Order: sequence, then C-alpha cells, then structure tokens
Amino acid sequence: MKDHFVKWAKFARQALFPILSLFFLVLLLKQIGVYERIITLYEALIPILLGILIAFFFQPVIDRFQKRFSRKLSVTIVYGIVLIVIVLLLVFIVPILYKQIADLSKMVPDWLNQIEALLLKLHIPLDRFTAMKETVMNEGIDVIWNSLVSGMGTMTRLAIGYMTGFFISLDLEFWIYTCHKLIPNYHRFTNFYKTMSTIIYQYLIGTVIDLLFIVVTVGIVLYIADFPNALLYAVILALFNLWPYIGATIGLIIIGIVSALSFSTIPILPLFIVWLIQQLESNIIQPLIFNKTMDVRPILTFISLFVSEALLGIIGVILSPIFAAIAQIIFRSYLHAQTSDEIGEWEDIWYDFDEVMKKIEQ
Repeated sequence: MKDHFVKWAKFARQALFPILSLFFLVLLLKQIGVYERIITLYEALIPILLGILIAFFFQPVIDRFQKRFSRKLSVTIVYGIVLIVIVLLLVFIVPILYKQIADLSKMVPDWLNQIEALLLKLHIPLDRFTAMKETVMNEGIDVIWNSLVSGMGTMTRLAIGYMTGFFISLDLEFWIYTCHKLIPNYHRFTNFYKTMSTIIYQYLIGTVIDLLFIVVTVGIVLYIADFPNALLYAVILALFNLWPYIGATIGLIIIGIVSALSFSTIPILPLFIVWLIQQLESNIIQPLIFNKTMDVRPILTFISLFVSEALLGIIGVILSPIFAAIAQIIFRSYLHAQTSDEIGEWEDIWYDFDEVMKKIEQ
C-alpha cells in the first residue's frame, strides 16, 4: 500500500510542473494579446480536429472491412453506411422527434399552471415561481431559437469534420508510414493501437446495441401506456443511461415528473416496467454485451463533459460519457502495450482497480 502511494506522489510531482507551466503560459499569452488569436485559430481548426476524431473512431470498423476489401473501398463502405444511417435518421426519426418537441413546448404552459395550482393549494408563496414562470414564457422562444442556431453551427462543423475524416482515413497509410519513421519504439505503438482498435470496436458496437435496447423497449412500454411523446422520452432515457451512477435515476425521475403532470393519476405500472428494464439493462444486458460493466471513473466523465462541450457543444455534452469510456480504454490499452507484446482483448485490460488495491494491501 505504501509503495502505491509513493508511486502516485511521484506521478503528482511530475505532473505539477507541466500543469503550472501551462497555466503561466496562458497568463503570458493573455498579457501580450495573443491568447484571443490562438482561440480564434483553434475555433477555425475545430472541423479538422473533429475529422481526426471521426477517422480515429471509424478506423476499428475500417480495419474489419480491410480483411476482405481494399483500403479505399473499405473506407468508402464505412463512411457511406454511416452517411446513409444519418440520412435515414434525418428523414424518419428527426421529424418525429421535432413534432414531439413541439408538442412538449405546447404542454409547458399547462404544466406551469398545474404546479401553480398545487403551490396555492399548499399555501406556498408564489413570488419566485411567478417570476420563473414569466421568464420561461417570455424567454423560452429565445432559448429554443438560440439552441437551434447553435445546433446548426455544430451540425455544419460536424459535416465538414466528416468530410475531413474521410480524407484522413484514405491517407492513413501515409501517416502510419510517417509514424514508423518517427516513433522509436514502433512495435509497442503498433501493439497499443491494435489493442485499442479491437476494444473500441467492441465498445462502439455494444453501445449502439445497448442504446437501441433501451429506446425500443422503453418506447414500446410508454407508447402502450399512451404516454405523450413516447419516442422522445425513450431517447432521453437512453442518453441519460450512458451516465454512470446517476444517469438512469435522473432519466426515470424526468419520466415520473412528466407522467405526474400529464395524467390525473400517476401510471405506476408503466414506470415500474421502465425501472425493471433499466435493471435488466444494467445487470444483465450490459455485462453480456461488454463482458463486464464499464465502470468509468466519475471524474473522467466530468472532465470529458467539459472538454466535449467546448469542442462539440450540446452534442458533446450528450456523447461525453462515450468519450470518457473511450479515453479510459485508450489509457488501459497503453498500459497493456507497455507490459505485453501480444494484442490485448477486453479481459486483458478491463480489470477492476478495487481488486488491484486489495492485492496491494495484502
């Protein structure tokens, strides 16, 4: 146990100097008036950074296709399939969600009136609630409009990033050749990349299956229960379910609040079935898909939240748990590559740190 803390203390001392150096560098750049120009340049380079990320995420799938097809054909197939899926979502799913969001916005005034009536019944002062109600009614349209404008800007950057990622994937052999020339320990790097590629591929496929399971099952339950905007809330619940520890609970609370405001009596049975689906997903479906629960560290999730929001806006916030899980996979793949010459599988890198701590204590 003592050796473990000594290692962490050594790591903290090593990390302190780069962090302080970065902090003072930012202060210096602000003082000489260069910081704003760098931020402007960074914003201009965001589509390229997105392209690099997209190419990185797609590469594990491209590697699978390359076993049967040429590189250019594999890249074209993968990017083409994803593009077709996106178009189908835009044509079929997005209009339904848009209509349900519009219906939801029409229901908000009625919900506010119900809450106001409840507060009056309980003899609770309405001063703050009245001010909040006026703010929601007056500024709600502006908030929605600003969100749409921001969303369009994000979609434009994503479209440019998607095209950039396509060309990066086509030229990946050149970048691999460059790495082979520049990186001294290329064998370790190759082992790290192949391990990471294998496991990220498994994770992305598993995440899609997991999300579809939640959306389909919860959507059917809410639709049968005549729940308003069933598909919208099923999607919201699935996205919240990505968040470790609290996400599933928050999603269920949101659905519970909506049901309390939408029905004269709360539909207990559908809510109970949704809760059972969540338990089935977290305790049976997810371990079957991933072989073991992801166990992403909360601090890593929040760091990913802030970074993803800065890069991708609201879309980054939604997908930040996925980015956090991938970051953890990358880190553990790197550790595996430092100690093994074989390409790692899921079980090789996904060990429980609590179990390691117990072994150290013993």
